[in-house]
Amino acid sequence: MPSRMPKLPALRPLIAAAALALGLGALAVSRTATAADTQDYPAASLSPPTDPAALIARGKYLVTAADCMPCHTGPGHAPFSGGLIMQTPFGGLSSPNITPDKATGIGNWTDAQFYNALHYGTSPGRNFLVFPKFLYPAMPYTSYTKLSYPDVMAIKAYLDSLPPVSAPRLHSSMTFPFNQRPVLLGWRILFFRPGPMHMNPAWDEHMKNGAYLTVALGHCGECHTPRNIMEAMIQSKAYAGAPIDNLFAPNISSDKAFGVGGWTKADLVAYLHDDGNMVKGSPYGAMGDMTDHSTSLIPVSDDQDIATYLQTATKPQLILPAPTIVGADASIARGEKLYATNCAGCHGATGGGMPPKLVPNLAGNDSVTAELPYNVIGAVIAGLDSWQKNGPKMPAFGAQFSDQQIADITNYVRTAWGNNSNADATPAEVMKLRGIGELPPAASQAADKLGCPRVSSAGGVDTVADPGDGLLNSYQGATAAAMPNRTAALIAAVRANNSSISQADLTNTLVAAYCPVLANTPGMSLSDKRNALKAFIAAAQPMISAH
Repeated sequence: MPSRMPKLPALRPLIAAAALALGLGALAVSRTATAADTQDYPAASLSPPTDPAALIARGKYLVTAADCMPCHTGPGHAPFSGGLIMQTPFGGLSSPNITPDKATGIGNWTDAQFYNALHYGTSPGRNFLVFPKFLYPAMPYTSYTKLSYPDVMAIKAYLDSLPPVSAPRLHSSMTFPFNQRPVLLGWRILFFRPGPMHMNPAWDEHMKNGAYLTVALGHCGECHTPRNIMEAMIQSKAYAGAPIDNLFAPNISSDKAFGVGGWTKADLVAYLHDDGNMVKGSPYGAMGDMTDHSTSLIPVSDDQDIATYLQTATKPQLILPAPTIVGADASIARGEKLYATNCAGCHGATGGGMPPKLVPNLAGNDSVTAELPYNVIGAVIAGLDSWQKNGPKMPAFGAQFSDQQIADITNYVRTAWGNNSNADATPAEVMKLRGIGELPPAASQAADKLGCPRVSSAGGVDTVADPGDGLLNSYQGATAAAMPNRTAALIAAVRANNSSISQADLTNTLVAAYCPVLANTPGMSLSDKRNALKAFIAAAQPMISAH
């Protein structure tokens, strides 16, 4: 017999308890900001422009500095219209539309509601009548709470000036109980303290500006600070480095041995503003996206201020790499041979790279010698985009090399040429990182816009299994006349490797191979490419069924 819902009188004690918990939580995590709280902020953050055009310009600058657009722009979506699925340990979370569309965006939000979103982490509406609609901390309001009120209003003025885009929010796949927003109350009580940052009044405007850009705009700590099992930043280890996807955001504290305290300021500014150099290498992965869309677009003086803050005002974090593995000498020796055959042609026999800015150096590169070996492993598995436009791309070796071979190459480059790390990569770690999906080697920003599927070695909920043997490159250079034969050959090869593959998985494999090629076809609009992809899938179905 189905259970009945309790009647309202029976619910009242539960509602009262919930309200009490909410009130206690509010006392624990809330406080009223006063003018004195921000008196030591940089002057620009406290003096809002009176001219509307200047206010919008200030907002655009802040949105760029905070790197908002990439998170709020999914594949094939207009800028700021949402649609990016962020993978968390608790499930997939879709980013919302923040254009001023009144039905699907923030066009009806008041100033107070917008301020509450950035400062307190709540959006309009309530859950279960009594709970505010808490935002997931994937939206970094834990950092944005430190923004000044005038700057929050400038951000709103800029977003309100954008063309409205109708884009309903995509479905999220957060697992129970994390798909219930009221459970975030406990997280907030434990880990969230709204309110401004308190700056040293003795700092000059440059140091204050660097601190504000770094901390309040969530620029560095959100990726480079380790997190606990509940995904809250561990502030005692601020900027000490942290895993991100299949890479590792290195230590960027002021520590002179393992952080950026030992970098020259010029090298750090070049990394943030000029796509790196041949001394410290180049940004890539999530860091490359950030520099492309944010720090390279703000004034170089801001990057100089960020560098000053990181190098002189942050707590030095001394976190050493893992101990050297058993059998390290043999692993390094094997890795040296593999490097000489497969890597030295581009990165150089001594790891110096290929100037000017064609292939980054590995010697002296802090990304290579980071606490965890993920950056080398991830790059070898999935490859990397070219440093410069039309430059050489790093090919993916994930299908070519075994887990042991990738570990061997990693151990060699982390200890060769004076690199001060340990030989700590293991086949088990390589296998773990293989499971994190990457776009195929032919993929690019265009492929991401088209929504090309991600690929991992074993496949998963959100990825397509790589069939190996370079089969995902089957459509490279294919003419229209050759497409049917290429498709038939690919179907046969995939089935030969996996006779039990389902028709759905085989279709996804074909799409994973063709989509990046289509995405990079010149002279086609995004709409044309989507239609062509649909036609490709339709044409492939009879061939899949026939085999």
